[in-house]
Amino acid sequence: MEDVIIITNPMIAVNESAKVTLSKFLRVIEPCCRNLQVLGGNLRIEGDLKQVQLVSVPIKRSPNKMKRLFDLVWLQLKMSELVMQHVQEGMQVFFWIGDKMLLPYFCVKYKKAEINYFIYGNPQKEGKKGFFSKISAFLIRIMAENADYICMESPSVEHEWKGLRIDRKRIIHLYTEVMPMTPIVERKRVIGMVCRLTAGKHVLESIQAFSEIHKDFPDWRLEIVGSGVQETECRNLIRKLNLDGSVVLYGWIDHAQLRSVTKRWKFLLFPSDTEGMPNGVIEMMAQGIPPIASPVGGICDVVEVNKTGWVIDACSVHGIQSALKQALRSECYESVSEEAQRVIALKYVLEAAQIDAKIQMLR
Repeated sequence: MEDVIIITNPMIAVNESAKVTLSKFLRVIEPCCRNLQVLGGNLRIEGDLKQVQLVSVPIKRSPNKMKRLFDLVWLQLKMSELVMQHVQEGMQVFFWIGDKMLLPYFCVKYKKAEINYFIYGNPQKEGKKGFFSKISAFLIRIMAENADYICMESPSVEHEWKGLRIDRKRIIHLYTEVMPMTPIVERKRVIGMVCRLTAGKHVLESIQAFSEIHKDFPDWRLEIVGSGVQETECRNLIRKLNLDGSVVLYGWIDHAQLRSVTKRWKFLLFPSDTEGMPNGVIEMMAQGIPPIASPVGGICDVVEVNKTGWVIDACSVHGIQSALKQALRSECYESVSEEAQRVIALKYVLEAAQIDAKIQMLR
């Protein structure tokens, strides 16, 4: 067992998703570590992780873009100081959602520690492609290709990065808790979404596709959990399409309360341009809620058509509508629901993820 340091981007206060996912990662690798430290901005983790030491730098999120950029540079300088204080030669260092941590990365290199760099979805493939997404993808490639190990939460994540040179890699799985399945007869005719309300998650296209589906399936509802820059646009579209009552936008729901909403769902709708291994997909599958999802990133490793879910061929209104029709008209829903949960219970529970992590970190 070794001393391990995690370096991560600053956490935003908009929701708890970063806190939840970081806590899950820490639980997976904690049994492999003698001492476990996390360096980052505004760090928060869940209360049971009492042995994990947080070295947190306070940072405010300014509404001004230039001020935010300045604050990020300042944070990287502060974290570089922390790296020089805490990182030792040969120590294992993980960059977990660390795409903005360029200066700390070079400091870890200078200290001759072992760099484990996680890759997720490719920002250059997501939403509206612009200058900053191109720069972000470029920097991620540079850091990943110069790391000692490229890490990912599922094998197919590497396909999101065409041409990426991977010399050594580690697969460290995400995990979820398997919940009792709501009996099929007690589920409502609800299609659910759990995601950020951004262009890359195609919520607007999903609402439009549902408006067409609703003509043939008038007793179905679409329920959307999440927040983001498109929230006002989504609400306006719901009103424009006269879908009040048929499409419900919950906003952000605390993770501990999420199941009170999702347990009624029959399907998870998850169109996306690019992914790592999305937490929402495996959490819903663990409840026996089969996904209708894009075949990107780690989704390809858990979703098989008519066996554990259904695939969206294109994230257009027509593509989403077509996938919804296929799922709603399927005659094998019950077996797909059961198999979706079984797949997650085999490999994506905490105990299995911890065993895999031990094997990977000893390589």
